[in-house]
Amino acid sequence: MILMLLLAVSLSHIISASEVKSTKHHHNHHFDILILTQHWPYTTCLDWEESGSRHKCREITHANWTVHGLWPTQWGKIAPSFCNNSWKFDHNLLKPIMTDMSLYWPDVEMRDQPDSLWTHEWTKHGTCATQLPQTNSEVAYFSKGCELAQENRITDWLEIAGVVPSNDATYSLEDVWDAVMKGTGCMRPHIDCVKIDGQVFISEIKICYSKNFSRVNCDGIKSGVGGHMMGKCLRYGRFSYPSSADSFSYLYSADHEGSEPHLLTNSGMIGGIVCTVLALSAVGLAVGYMLYRRSRRRGRGYESL
Repeated sequence: MILMLLLAVSLSHIISASEVKSTKHHHNHHFDILILTQHWPYTTCLDWEESGSRHKCREITHANWTVHGLWPTQWGKIAPSFCNNSWKFDHNLLKPIMTDMSLYWPDVEMRDQPDSLWTHEWTKHGTCATQLPQTNSEVAYFSKGCELAQENRITDWLEIAGVVPSNDATYSLEDVWDAVMKGTGCMRPHIDCVKIDGQVFISEIKICYSKNFSRVNCDGIKSGVGGHMMGKCLRYGRFSYPSSADSFSYLYSADHEGSEPHLLTNSGMIGGIVCTVLALSAVGLAVGYMLYRRSRRRGRGYESL
């Protein structure tokens, strides 16, 4: 019992140290490019709901790729961020553009804090973007994000290429890559996937801009690069492009190229849960596992590059 308590305390100290490190602010505020990151709402919702038993999503009435953020970025680094903590987000300033914000930059995650996504994006990224005349205020920053979303209609680009949301089909990175390359005028994007309970979903597509807001290649940003394509989807052979947030009960899973998809049923999920509960018979292992999952998932949501 003493050994297990020591293990739990040690894990807590490790996690606390990692959290302090992750919240360290960058004081070098220069940046090289801006990354327009758009996310798929059903994947965002699935990821959010799976990360906490009380996590809920707002109703998604019109599923489109929408803005996650507009991020000033240094080549090869996740920086700068939090450039002016005294410049607080003000909801009232966005009232003139609220129709566009609801359409192009909505937040599907239900959190305790009102305007949680917008507050986070402004505080972490928007205050750094104010160095540019086109994004030199809160309303200018969010207006520019909405404007760029209108220029980058990823939903339409994918549909033209035959890549459509589905609960019984999977796609390769090349399927999505070619469609987005055509839409951007051959400027190389960054395409990310996320694995949720063993299933792989497309999650975000990043398109890069120079400081004068011309599209540029995303080759210099941090994260997965392989061959002529870039992004976290490179880790997987195929992935799902869900057409609802209820996809766990009937989506096919195919993590590797050429692997046979297997149907995930409710009964299979229940059986797996029961087996997992029975397997976690040691209290120390259970505590360690929970702490480990907490540390892994803290990076999700609004904190991705």
